[in-house]
Amino acid sequence: MKFILKDEPYIQSYRQDLEELSQVLEAFGYKVAPYGDPALNSYRDLLPEARQQVARALNAYVGALKAELETGSYKIDRFVVQFLFRIGQAPSSDLSDLLKGERFIQIYNRDNLQIFRSLACYERCSFTLEQLTSRTWIELWDRDVMFNAAFLKMAQNMRSVMKFCAFKFDFPSHVVTEIDSAMEFSFRYKLKTVCGLTRQNQIQSALLIEDWEF
Repeated sequence: MKFILKDEPYIQSYRQDLEELSQVLEAFGYKVAPYGDPALNSYRDLLPEARQQVARALNAYVGALKAELETGSYKIDRFVVQFLFRIGQAPSSDLSDLLKGERFIQIYNRDNLQIFRSLACYERCSFTLEQLTSRTWIELWDRDVMFNAAFLKMAQNMRSVMKFCAFKFDFPSHVVTEIDSAMEFSFRYKLKTVCGLTRQNQIQSALLIEDWEF
């Protein structure tokens, strides 16, 4: 007799949310595959706690983006704030001012996994949604080792942040290239601002304001 192991609940909900997000993005004009293999091997490679956190964040992201779709418009500051509320992080009143006029926004959790991206970031993307949400930024994009080292150091320093604060950077723009994606797109990338997002005096995630040129 052959025994079939059932997926843990978080894997089932994660797969469903990937599929729903792909549909919602198509409504906004972006075609992004939910995954390459329904087995979701990249996601399964994460530790159980990381899988739960990623699944919860993805569910919040889908809910926030659906809310934007229902309004009939898209506003990046409203989208970000909606997402943060849904993951239990009250955004600082200063955040909306920082987001005005910006297009390329990404948020990473403490494990360097992406939990949010603005719609503009899908304009130069050939990853699957599983790749985007279950691989660290180091595994997603190839860049000069000098920048990798600088960004890793920045990520380590951010862990000591105790309250909301925004750090402006003057890193030069540089070429990044997708790793193991369908098209392996390249573009010029510049990090402008990093905001430490905290809860109960502990940093939970980092919001990056960027410029992309392609």
